[in-house]
Amino acid sequence: MNRLLKAFLPFAVFKRLSMAYSVFCTFLDSPAAATSMVCGEGERRYRFRRLLYPFSYRLTESDRNVVMQNVVRGECVGGRLPPSAQFIVDGGGYIGDSTAVFLSLYPGSICLVFEPSGNADLAEKNLAPYGSRAILKRAMLSRNQGAFDMIEAGTGSMAIPAIGPQKLLEVWTMAEVLRQSPSGTIDILKLDIEGAEYEILRPPTPWLASVNCIVIELHGEAAHRDIPVWLSNAGFTVERHRSLLFCNRLSA
Repeated sequence: MNRLLKAFLPFAVFKRLSMAYSVFCTFLDSPAAATSMVCGEGERRYRFRRLLYPFSYRLTESDRNVVMQNVVRGECVGGRLPPSAQFIVDGGGYIGDSTAVFLSLYPGSICLVFEPSGNADLAEKNLAPYGSRAILKRAMLSRNQGAFDMIEAGTGSMAIPAIGPQKLLEVWTMAEVLRQSPSGTIDILKLDIEGAEYEILRPPTPWLASVNCIVIELHGEAAHRDIPVWLSNAGFTVERHRSLLFCNRLSA
């Protein structure tokens, strides 16, 4: 239905209808949260049915969108996922929304979260109640080690190659991430890293053999063209749910 409406309605009309539906869903979950999203300002903290603990967000367009998409509507868990998960990696944790959803859905799991932007401050606040189950790294994921700086832009914050004496970001490769897994396996890898997913997933990717499920938002024409093919060739099914791809290992 969503694709049908998007195909036939003017984009501005579709966007307004989508927002109205998201606010309605939020109202069913938390009337106070829905009211604040329409006419509030500042920072708010509410309890949502999908989460084990209350969640804080700023009343900016970016924060409202991720709360409605992931916390209320469950987009990040809306596709096919493993029945159980022990070790989850959230690449692009933003304010902790998807991590909180994953940790609430899988009570026995731990999640290694990467957020190099200033949004990590709010992510730290939101994930504190989960204790040692949420491991927040103010760092970026990359194919290789290197020198990077950050351009801050809400949910679209991007890491760029550093020029000059800037404060450099901490960088983790997927091989280093895997060494943090108690089992040597990543049950769910979520990537929303503003285009960096292309280089991380560009073959050869031997570490993919240790990943059971990937949830990914693609950025750019090349990523939409190539990454589904690469993952299919690596033994994953590729299914779309709204703006995300849910990719599961065939043997998982």
